Amino acid sequence: MSDENDFTGWVKRELDELRRMRDELRVQAHLGKREMRGRWEALERTFETLESKAKRTSRAAEEPLRQIEQDLRKLATDLREGYRQIRDAI
Repeated sequence: MSDENDFTGWVKRELDELRRMRDELRVQAHLGKREMRGRWEALERTFETLESKAKRTSRAAEEPLRQIEQDLRKLATDLREGYRQIRDAI
């Protein structure tokens, strides 16, 4: 498990990068193929989950940090892959 400062920095960098990817793809996805819209909507729900969990980590120091870190890393990886798939399909 990384120390808390490294994890907090990772969360901030990851959310910033995912927001950037999300913003770049938002217009293209809505203007693009209809089948991509469903995938986009699913990714939006996942992004909202990631943001919510990231916010809770700062308020929930009593929760085991390792499990939260694993969950956030998995969600971030899934989002990054989904955004790449949409980008490649557009």
